[in-house]
Amino acid sequence: MPVLVCGALLGIGVAVGVVLSRGSSDVPQTVDLSLEQSTDWIDDVCASFRIFGRKYQPITDIGPDDTAAVADLVQRTTGLDIEVPTFDEGARIFEGARIVAIERTPGVELFYRNSAGDLLSVFILARAASLDNQITDVQETIRDNLTVAWWQDENALIAVIGPSSDTDMPALARSAYLKL
Repeated sequence: MPVLVCGALLGIGVAVGVVLSRGSSDVPQTVDLSLEQSTDWIDDVCASFRIFGRKYQPITDIGPDDTAAVADLVQRTTGLDIEVPTFDEGARIFEGARIVAIERTPGVELFYRNSAGDLLSVFILARAASLDNQITDVQETIRDNLTVAWWQDENALIAVIGPSSDTDMPALARSAYLKL
């Protein structure tokens, strides 16, 4: 009888151990955004940049080899006829594009990388100028460790985002502003 009790307790212990060990290994990995609940579109572009652009290879819908397809993606997503901006300053290399939604506004995120390997994104959002969205020249703000340089024109909101350590960000945004 004592052998049966010991065997039953051992069996129950093994079963509980198996259940507990399986439960802890299935915990999904999450991305820490280090931001509280989003309060405006700038927080949304920063969060999108952190989630989809921080890996060595950003997540893209269209790769860098077909800029005509990227221009078509921008046109189909936003209704805007915009060429893919090129940046001569700092040898920015185009890496691709993906569709985004920022504050329920459709847009496209274009990924670039400089020769040092730092990532830069250009967000093109279909947001027309209005009383709430006044036309602006290039504005700049820093959120945590990211610089966001942006402007609102008649039909779109354009934001250039990258590391705050990149001192060329305002110049790059002005360059894109003049080209777009």
